[in-house]
Amino acid sequence: MRRWAELWTEHRPAPLTLTDTEMLDWLSEYCDQAVYRLPTPEYCGGFTLYCEDIKTSAPTLRAAVCLATAEWEEANE
Repeated sequence: MRRWAELWTEHRPAPLTLTDTEMLDWLSEYCDQAVYRLPTPEYCGGFTLYCEDIKTSAPTLRAAVCLATAEWEEANE
């Protein structure tokens, strides 16, 4: 049962912890577009970042940037 759960679970890197300055620097260097969507009855809303072939969504900008940074670092190791 455990093996099945591992195969069906989306594997995401743990989000990094960044300062405000690090977030802004990373956004300006790697991010092509940041989109905010208001919540609707069908969608919880939040930020979607498009950064160098990585699309990341999270409820807050900070969470989206920290997750996108971790995904970018994992992809470029």
